[in-house]
Amino acid sequence: MTDTGKPAPVPAAPSAPAAPAVPKYAETIDAGYRASNRVWIRVWIYIVSGHVFVAFLFLLFYVGSHKG
Repeated sequence: MTDTGKPAPVPAAPSAPAAPAVPKYAETIDAGYRASNRVWIRVWIYIVSGHVFVAFLFLLFYVGSHKG
């Protein structure tokens, strides 16, 4: 190879992606109140079922400690 005295060609910068990484969704019109209402119903179901489960465990420990 001969030295021409010219700098090496610089590779082209990569182009930006055509689509954004996170897709943009249209805003919902009717899901605001109804979705929030469903979430609160689900939260109360989880809270009540959790308390029932803990009460059952408490009952098992109570019966086990008084078994004899």
